[in-house]
Amino acid sequence: MQIRFTKHTGKAHTIKYIRDDGTETWMQADEFFIRHDLSHYALEKTLGYKTAFNGMINSGMDIKDFEDRQKRQAMKMTNEAAYAENMANLFLGEVLQGNFEDFNAVQQQTLHFINPQIPALNLDENNIQAVRTCLRQLLEDWEALPGGETMEFAFDI
Repeated sequence: MQIRFTKHTGKAHTIKYIRDDGTETWMQADEFFIRHDLSHYALEKTLGYKTAFNGMINSGMDIKDFEDRQKRQAMKMTNEAAYAENMANLFLGEVLQGNFEDFNAVQQQTLHFINPQIPALNLDENNIQAVRTCLRQLLEDWEALPGGETMEFAFDI
């Protein structure tokens, strides 16, 4: 799957997903959604997730379905997808507020709050650091990208 983040000046940015079968889904996005989707890309690519957000998009989910509360609540999510959604926000939080002293403790606590039925996940420190590094580089690249330009990534499912 190809993912394209296009920066615009004076109007909403765009995120386009071109699935392996050639079909597309896209949305207009503010800075939050750009950063959030970059966070998904960083962690899902680094951790090798196949059934989380990007896998769901590649399997045919429309990006706009995630904006619709009813559709989002009706989605069948794998444990991997739940982990990714939880951690995408946590890794972004670290960018804004500094790294958590114990990332695993925080992500386990927030995941349990969201859904206590999902088994706890324990990432090793190398994976945590790799996601942090990847995400921070992606965010730096986004900030440096001139208006009208596109960042494009391959996501192998």
